[in-house]
Amino acid sequence: MLEVIIILAAAALIALYKFLPNRKVFIFLCATLTIVFCVSAFVQISSSRQEVISRAEIEHIRQQQKIFGDWYAAYQKDIEHLDRNWQLYHRIIETLKTEEIYEYSTYEQLQELELDALEEQAKIHALKIPADLDANAATLLLEIIKKTCNYVDTQTKIISAVRMAADPENFKSLKILNQVVKEITIRESPAGLFTAAEVAAIREMLSVPGEGVTR
Repeated sequence: MLEVIIILAAAALIALYKFLPNRKVFIFLCATLTIVFCVSAFVQISSSRQEVISRAEIEHIRQQQKIFGDWYAAYQKDIEHLDRNWQLYHRIIETLKTEEIYEYSTYEQLQELELDALEEQAKIHALKIPADLDANAATLLLEIIKKTCNYVDTQTKIISAVRMAADPENFKSLKILNQVVKEITIRESPAGLFTAAEVAAIREMLSVPGEGVTR
């Protein structure tokens, strides 16, 4: 295609040079044809680059997308569980602020929440990188796992500390308990779990050229 354009452009220039009486018009047409040629060449080169990838390579990318997609779907369920635990924790400590007398049921709720948090913590620490995932994507996935482990460790530490503070054997007064809970929450509260950059980088890495990022 590019060769045909060059031949036609050359023929047109020769004809125009011979038959056009005005040199300024000829120069203008030459400039226009040069621009058209450059644009056509750029489009042709871009198309060629997109076509370089083979069917085997595309199939490999598709497989990588599925491997990551399956892992990430399961991971998101764990994150939703962590979010529910954290929301429940805050509901419990808000209830403590409004209670007039110590309720043993509050301690039982914290006990159940702690057990659930410990179970979820074990699941997060058991996360593995899929064996067939490419090395570059695996490196980013490892960073996601590290961040999540740090997050769940801090979350579980707070829940366990508040459960211990609410233990009837340690209880002195609601005022003191609420003060202890406030101090623990402020001192140990986890930073947000930010993994969007790693996820976006993996998706970009596993996109088929010319198709954009798979969501």
